[in-house]
Amino acid sequence: MKVLICVIIVTAIVSFSCAGTNKHLRKSKKSATENIVPKIEEKQITEPATEIKEVEEKLVPIDEKLPDPHRYFVIIGSFRNPDNAKKYQGQILKKGFSSEILKNEAGLYRVSVMSTDEIEFARDDVRRIRRLFPEYYDTWLLIQKK
Repeated sequence: MKVLICVIIVTAIVSFSCAGTNKHLRKSKKSATENIVPKIEEKQITEPATEIKEVEEKLVPIDEKLPDPHRYFVIIGSFRNPDNAKKYQGQILKKGFSSEILKNEAGLYRVSVMSTDEIEFARDDVRRIRRLFPEYYDTWLLIQKK
C-alpha cells in the first residue's frame, strides 16, 4: 500500500512538473512565432543579357535640325511615327532621363537618352539602364555613320 501511494505521489509530481514545462514551452513557442518578422522575399537582380545590340546608321536632319554630332547613341525606343516618338520621349523624361529624337535614312525615329564619342561610356550606359530599369531591357547602341 505504501508503495502504491509513493508511485501515485511520484507520478503526480512528475505530471505536474512536466505540465508546467510543457505549458511554458508552448507559451514560449507561441511568443517566438509572434515575434518573427515576416520574411521579405528579396528579388535577386540579375544582370540582363550582357550582349549589346549595336547598329550602324546614317542619321538625317529632323525639320532642318542637324543630328547630334556625337558618334554613339543609347537608344531606348524606336518608332515609325514621329508623334509616337515624341509621346514616348515625354514618358521617359518623366522618369528622369534626358532625351533627343533622331531620325535615320529609313525614316525611323530613334529616342536617344545619351550620346557620346566614347563607345565604352555608351555601352556602360546601356548596361546601367538595363540593370536599373528592367522595363528597358531592349536598350541598344546606335553608331552614327560618318
